[in-house]
Amino acid sequence: MMKCWNRVFSRSSMGGIAARAWAPTAIALVLLVGCTPDTAVKTSHFEHDHVVAAHWPADLADVAVKLRERLAIENASESTRHEIAELISWTAEVAADTNLAEADWLPLYNASESLASNLRAAKGDLTDENRKQIESLCDLVDEAVNKIPPQLNSLAKDQS
Repeated sequence: MMKCWNRVFSRSSMGGIAARAWAPTAIALVLLVGCTPDTAVKTSHFEHDHVVAAHWPADLADVAVKLRERLAIENASESTRHEIAELISWTAEVAADTNLAEADWLPLYNASESLASNLRAAKGDLTDENRKQIESLCDLVDEAVNKIPPQLNSLAKDQS
């Protein structure tokens, strides 16, 4: 790289003179433009990684609500069927973000994995059997929600 710069600056032609005159300005411009801070307020450390789907559940209970809403649609569109498949695939992840014990989380994981596999085999079609399985998953989610222990945020205050 130094050889390149030496050639540019060592030439006696007008091109070399122009390059020498503009080089500091070009370097400064590149540094300023390339180093501007991002002033947008971020709400998450992972905000830059991906876009959150509009149908992402707010919590575990919302998984069952959203699944039941979409299941109630008689002739679900391809988009709705895709959302159902996504909600099912997210069930274990959303449950893992709660304080559920592993013994209560595992049935959700196993049921959602089994159901996701069945939906893939059916190419996303909502057969009667798949609908029954989705409703069973919703019931399982409802049961798990009732097993989530309350937050212990006041424990430190009570002990002092």
